[in-house]
Amino acid sequence: MEFIKDPMAIERRSMEIIAPYLDTLHLSTEAIKIFSRIIHAAGDPDYAKVIRIHEAAVAAGCQALKQGCDIFCDVEMVRTGINKKTLAGLGGQVHCLIADESVAATAKQEGITRSMAAMRAFGSRLDGAVVAIGNAPTALFEVIRLMEETGIRPALVIGVPVG
Repeated sequence: MEFIKDPMAIERRSMEIIAPYLDTLHLSTEAIKIFSRIIHAAGDPDYAKVIRIHEAAVAAGCQALKQGCDIFCDVEMVRTGINKKTLAGLGGQVHCLIADESVAATAKQEGITRSMAAMRAFGSRLDGAVVAIGNAPTALFEVIRLMEETGIRPALVIGVPVG
């Protein structure tokens, strides 16, 4: 059986396959990179039809990361996928509290999901940070609630919950 074995060649070929799905969308160079990475990770080119990126999101996220902001995640799967060495080189750290015992206790006591309790526990630390939601819709809803009710303003919210 013949197949590509070089990781960089696999990635290049993957991006070549993805590119035609983005040609008609009139995206910026930055957006093409992001769309391509999302589609590559998901393995589904139809994602191109539903991805939405605010025009200021990329610049705001890049600026915050360059200034050493932290990244707050809803689940370990997201935390694991972040390059912690690169982030640390910029001065930031990645945080996830989904498995924290006090978060689990709060969730049970308040009748909410652990991901909601984790976002509440992060609280004002979300201000100026990057929030990456890759699993729990309730985490995203909680971040939105915190923004509306407490005035926190993450630099960037990435919301890709299931469902």
